[in-house]
Amino acid sequence: MAHAIPDPSLVPRALAGEHGALDALAEAWLPHVYRWCHRLGGPSLDAEDAAHESLIIMCRRIDAVHSPAVFQSWLFNICRKVIANQRKRAWFKRWVPGASVREQECAGWGPDRSLEARRAAVVVWKVLDGLPQTQREVLVLVELEERTNAETAELLDIPTGTVKSRLRAAREAFKRDLQRISQSESAAARPAKAS
Repeated sequence: MAHAIPDPSLVPRALAGEHGALDALAEAWLPHVYRWCHRLGGPSLDAEDAAHESLIIMCRRIDAVHSPAVFQSWLFNICRKVIANQRKRAWFKRWVPGASVREQECAGWGPDRSLEARRAAVVVWKVLDGLPQTQREVLVLVELEERTNAETAELLDIPTGTVKSRLRAAREAFKRDLQRISQSESAAARPAKAS
């Protein structure tokens, strides 16, 4: 089913800085962006959140559009990147229940952080400490700092393919070690049987 493209005059008007044009552009494209996020993201991702984030990025970076003709593909690529970032965060949350990427960035524990989140953070750092440095660097840059593979490659001065292979190995090791540590801590927490 073909979907009607919003008024093409909105893009040049928004690029020209016309009052209200950017809001109108975001409102007109919202159904399309939501549909892209819903279909590309699948049931495990929050399409509404991804669409909102995509439109915020669109509004902030509209000056990057050099021609109204490329706007639709430019916006679609924003959605793809937002979805990829949400998948990264979802991967982290799946293997570290009770913790979020944002919680790992907090400097202090504070009274508002739950015991579960603190325990999860301790386990995460224990697992990260056990990884080889090359894997830990890539995992931290991509998963915790949410950098792209290209940015990570540039920072580490290695090829992008090396980033991908190290990331794959790091994720496998992280998953394996997390399960091992969680099982051993779970076993240690169980009360001993009386003889």
